Amino acid sequence: MQNQKSDAKIEMKWYEKKQGIKASQKKKKVEGKLLRKEKRAHEASHPKEQQADVRSTSHGARGAQRAISADVVSSLFNPVSIPADCASIVAKFGTLLDSTFPINSRQKVMLADQIRELSHNLTDEREERRLGYMNQVTTTSAYTHYYLWWNLIRLTRLFSNLKKSFFSTLADGSICLDVGSGPLTVPLALFLACPELRKKKLTWYCMDISSQILATGEEIFLSVAAKLECEPWNFVRVKGEFGTGIKEKAALVTAANVFNEIVQDADMPPDYLAKKYCSDLLSYIDCNNPLSKVLVIEPGVPACARFLSLLRDALMRNDFVPCSPCPHAGECPMDGKRGGKWCNYAFSTEDAPRDLRKLSESAGLAKERAVLSFIAAEKAVGAQDTSGAEASAEKGDVLNFRIASDEIRLPGDRTGYYACSERGLLLVVTTRKCFSGELLSVPMPRNMTRMDRKSGARVIEII
Repeated sequence: MQNQKSDAKIEMKWYEKKQGIKASQKKKKVEGKLLRKEKRAHEASHPKEQQADVRSTSHGARGAQRAISADVVSSLFNPVSIPADCASIVAKFGTLLDSTFPINSRQKVMLADQIRELSHNLTDEREERRLGYMNQVTTTSAYTHYYLWWNLIRLTRLFSNLKKSFFSTLADGSICLDVGSGPLTVPLALFLACPELRKKKLTWYCMDISSQILATGEEIFLSVAAKLECEPWNFVRVKGEFGTGIKEKAALVTAANVFNEIVQDADMPPDYLAKKYCSDLLSYIDCNNPLSKVLVIEPGVPACARFLSLLRDALMRNDFVPCSPCPHAGECPMDGKRGGKWCNYAFSTEDAPRDLRKLSESAGLAKERAVLSFIAAEKAVGAQDTSGAEASAEKGDVLNFRIASDEIRLPGDRTGYYACSERGLLLVVTTRKCFSGELLSVPMPRNMTRMDRKSGARVIEII
């Protein structure tokens, strides 16, 4: 009876009745179309690489290849590495903001709407925003309560897990430059994540077109330093765009979320942009310092990953070597070319502060994952290892590779992951759980002839 009643709701065309098509048959056809539409929508909202290669890998899985035991060398996002005082401040960062820049109850009610409006200004409505939009008090409040807080979660976890020598070799009295600094996001994250740097007298030139956001950032930094009972670093605020000159050469140049808009809006090809901005970045570097470093962090999207891969090449042509995330200094196998893989890393935000998650949901900007792409490089003469700081020297006895994708379901209760290695792109097949950003090591395989037909990746099985 229920099916008959349901069938009666199906509207039949005259020609369908003439062809003898029953309502139940049409219902089944309509439901099939809806299911296929939902499947296409689901696939569109997930990375294509996790949909495309399953058939080709299952076909090649018949080939004989003994699984190799793999060891975890390091991870980009291991929460255990985060200092306890850093985790505590980031967890209660909203409270620290309230004490530094108090807002009344009415402003708190409006905060979610202001965050949503700012999000539009930074994305789909960015062509219409005013140049000095970050000088508005409401915009500054929205930015610090949402974007700064989320960026601290991403960057403190990353900085806590980068190889210690990348930052620890900064000498006492070093000059650093943060381009597009905003509320001093990178220096603040570094101060929190690297306790060994807090005792060093560093001078930071912080560059941004908004003097208001720089001043706000310095006040927040002073509050954090007081909370940690540490002397703050010295700051020189530089009001201006990327390319504005500074009085001293830097041992470290950083830039976070600076090039994403430039790359997306530019008319010039990405390889030209990478060469140009590499030259601009290195113009700030102290050429006489053998330990000079560059760190660029961008959103984990294909356009940014493509730019960073090209920037990596440009840096290498200027005697810099990639330290992280690259496990090698060879050709980039995840260069973001059309149809190829792009280098990005992610971790779950389920353990993010409850207040931040609640505020994000109220603004309609909830996050399930934090995603980023980046390149850390240092002068070749100062690098301990020309094969990449997180890889072994080219001894030929081990193969290091970095997991650079989410899991891909394969037949036989197995899982696949794309990974970057000195042997090129890998498809790592395993029954174990791997995580984005993990650096794994195996004895150098004697035979790596199995190839994934779809991606061209070499297939390696691990346990």
